[in-house]
Amino acid sequence: MKNINIKLIGLVFLMALALGSCKKWINTDVNINPDAPSDVPMGSILTGVQANMAYNTIGGNDLCRVTSIWLQYFQGVARQSQSTANYYLLPSDINNLWVTNYTNTMMNLKTIAGKATGSNPTYMGIAEVLMANSLGVTSDFWGSIPLSAAFQGVANLTPTFDTQESVYTEILRLLDDAIIQLSTPGAPTVDGDVMYGGDPMLWLEAAHSLKARYILHKCKLDNTAYTQALAALDGAISSNANDLQFDFYDAAGGQNPLYQFMTQRGDITMAKVFIDTLQLVRHDPRLPFFATAVGDTAYVGNGWGEVSGDVSMPGNAVAAASAPVPFITYVETLFMKAECLYKTNAPVAQVRTALLAAVTASMEKWGADYTAWMGFYSMYINVASGAPLYKEIMTQKWIALYNQAEGFNDWRRTDNVIGLQANPLISAQRNEIPRHYPEAQSETNYNPNTPTDINLWSRVWWDVAAPTK
Repeated sequence: MKNINIKLIGLVFLMALALGSCKKWINTDVNINPDAPSDVPMGSILTGVQANMAYNTIGGNDLCRVTSIWLQYFQGVARQSQSTANYYLLPSDINNLWVTNYTNTMMNLKTIAGKATGSNPTYMGIAEVLMANSLGVTSDFWGSIPLSAAFQGVANLTPTFDTQESVYTEILRLLDDAIIQLSTPGAPTVDGDVMYGGDPMLWLEAAHSLKARYILHKCKLDNTAYTQALAALDGAISSNANDLQFDFYDAAGGQNPLYQFMTQRGDITMAKVFIDTLQLVRHDPRLPFFATAVGDTAYVGNGWGEVSGDVSMPGNAVAAASAPVPFITYVETLFMKAECLYKTNAPVAQVRTALLAAVTASMEKWGADYTAWMGFYSMYINVASGAPLYKEIMTQKWIALYNQAEGFNDWRRTDNVIGLQANPLISAQRNEIPRHYPEAQSETNYNPNTPTDINLWSRVWWDVAAPTK
């Protein structure tokens, strides 16, 4: 027995010597995979987040194509888009949008924020601005969403859903802190930002514009929202050149998402409502940028149930290979100002001036030849007042925010002041424009906390119904 113990002790001793000497002769870098680094720089993460947001969260076809059909910019003429025009949107249709919002966008923004805390105010501010925007888009289409219990990975695969009211509290907290971070004296320019080149001052402008947007969404609930939003616009985006947008490029894998959709699927055309509004009613000089011509100068859109192929398609402003995806713009900022001035009873001349500035900025953004047109339009606006003036502000904003999902939020919070008519056909699931996205099928399948009382005509928290007369 004694001999066995001596042998055992000797073996353990030799193993200890061997293990201790490993550090001296084994190269610990040999088995590192260079394609899977253990620590990814914040700039590299940020570039990927911005690209994913532009392609999915903000400008994706599961978002903008659907809402553009509902808002009658586009008409769905085949396959899934035709179903969308008939107000059918299945839980499985938006799985990709829901999942990428969380995994490829918000989870990575949490990573950036974690790395930047206390060390880099610019990265921190950028992450907070983009997180606020991502939460806003997700909550505005689904209402209650996972937040306080989300982003824990395998530690919690079935997070509870937070109310939209609490999500909005977090959105505004993020933007307020982003404004502080980006205003830090000496805040550095950072790498990996393909939208603003890492300039904290430009991100500061975007933070102010987004803050005004999300305050304005609450206008049905809070009669001070217009005053608060107007105050938030102090320091907001100051020119078309400072728009927060993602620029795509004409190369495989880098093209605009709507361009790729039209190339690969093409089951939408321009809608008759939008084309007729711009061509027949307003003679709008932006039309050649917003739609393709049929022949030399004619523009034609499909109406409800029409599937003609000899019609206008989405134009280069939104469907060129290199067309940008806007997150928030100077044009939207100016329209918010015009609306807030009207709603806070500013002098009518001031409201008119703000509206004309917004329309002019939209014309200039696309390079439209608007000088003569603006002369006639100004004559009309300079006699407008009251409810017709407000309707004109929101109608012009609907035109200017063409193919941007924010227009859907405006339509809901203003109770359709622009007067869109719903699909009247018997093929429609309901002759009423939807107001809500269905819960994603993937979330319903695997998370028992997913709400079960939602349909396309449910209302999100801030979209309260107007009192019946």
